[in-house]
Amino acid sequence: MISPSPALEALILLTRVNAEATEALDKALSRVGLWLNDLSLLGLLRDAGAEGLSRVDLARALSQSQSQTLRRVKPMEKLDWIARTDAGNFRLSSHGRTLEIEASGLAANRSEAWLDGKLDADEISQLTSLLRKIG
Repeated sequence: MISPSPALEALILLTRVNAEATEALDKALSRVGLWLNDLSLLGLLRDAGAEGLSRVDLARALSQSQSQTLRRVKPMEKLDWIARTDAGNFRLSSHGRTLEIEASGLAANRSEAWLDGKLDADEISQLTSLLRKIG
């Protein structure tokens, strides 16, 4: 069997590690009724502040269509995690801010535990830099 190219091997490993990390974080976040994808969306809205994000901007940031984004946001609106600004942008509600803070803490703790013994602080920093270059 011919070994894969280094690029292909890297992407195969990246996909495998992504699945394992997502599973670990989803399990931790299930305690507060979220998935990692939900936390990502809430984090984007946290970063947007009171101004929020339009459907177009939120969809672009999530790499999704506007209709996919709306389907993700609607249940969160009903749960009062997300609200609309006067301009119609999406923003975190006060409940959403509280949830995002709690969920981020759970995810951070699980991330550190998952990486413990696998990578040291410098390696985590290097990995983060490399992933930012391609993502």
